[in-house]
Amino acid sequence: MKIKSNQLKNHLVPLAPIYLLTGDEPLQMKECADILRTAARKQAFTERVILTVETGFSWSNLDNEANSLSLFASKRLLELHLGNKSPGNEGTKALKSYTDKLPNDTILLITSDKLDASKQKNKWFTNLDKYGVIIQVWPMDISQLPNWIAKRMMQYKLQATTEVINIIAERSEGHLLACSQEIEKLYLLYGSGNITTKQVLDSITDNARFEVFSWVDTILLGNVQRSIRQLQNLRSGKIEAILVAWALDREIRNLSHMAYELQTGQRQEQVFKNYRIWQNRKNIMANAIKRHPHPKTWQQFLKRSLEIERIVKGLHGGNVWDEIQKLSLQISLPKRQNNLFTIY
Repeated sequence: MKIKSNQLKNHLVPLAPIYLLTGDEPLQMKECADILRTAARKQAFTERVILTVETGFSWSNLDNEANSLSLFASKRLLELHLGNKSPGNEGTKALKSYTDKLPNDTILLITSDKLDASKQKNKWFTNLDKYGVIIQVWPMDISQLPNWIAKRMMQYKLQATTEVINIIAERSEGHLLACSQEIEKLYLLYGSGNITTKQVLDSITDNARFEVFSWVDTILLGNVQRSIRQLQNLRSGKIEAILVAWALDREIRNLSHMAYELQTGQRQEQVFKNYRIWQNRKNIMANAIKRHPHPKTWQQFLKRSLEIERIVKGLHGGNVWDEIQKLSLQISLPKRQNNLFTIY
């Protein structure tokens, strides 16, 4: 049975014999797993055993655990962490053997990275779908993020204006864990009550993510020399290239869509409103669009960004920092000065 993450609480009494939790959004994955662990403890599954599938892992461990007696409790939670690994033939057989003789005193919780449509056709997945509950975690849509932030802040008795919520959304978009940490930080700094724009900006300036976003803003403003210095600082400060590349890619995607909508005749103010561009960033985005008004240009930038992503993942050769630098210069410089990095 497949369910959404927000339906999980309705499938805990009684607990199913098997749960497969799959997705690529860390916070929702963590919170779903915590919900299951808490429910298991309440139903007397007090012992927890963890198996991690990695190089050298033997699938016989699953069978051994399924058939061994608990040392500390009559019931236990058995966790199988797949990560980005696939069970393969050996794992498929082991999981089939497990479902053929489900132990009465064990709940099996399997966690996995996102499984695409082709992987969901594999025998091990369809077998688990037959005997257990599959929770598929999807990244949150950008339109849902402000409401999620507002509700999250309410848990800490925090109130905020729309602009404050948009700032948090802008700086943490697509990363709910980072967003949640930002809200917790605001609570620790200021306690419950109203959070102002100044407070949220002061809070964000203390972390590495802000340095990355500040660098992106410098690029969009067209300040070439400063952007070069900032990127050097990010690199020497041991900020991961994947975070830098992600932040730049996100802005390119948004600007690609905005440039297209502007070209179709929509007003800039309305486009900025649609994409939740908060007041302090309107001038930044307007500068970038004025410098590169054509959607095709941003699509070419996006193509280069995807090539950088392939380098980060090890799928393509090249120096990721050098490529990020080249792309950032292309965005910073107007077309007439882009001779060294022509992509038009």
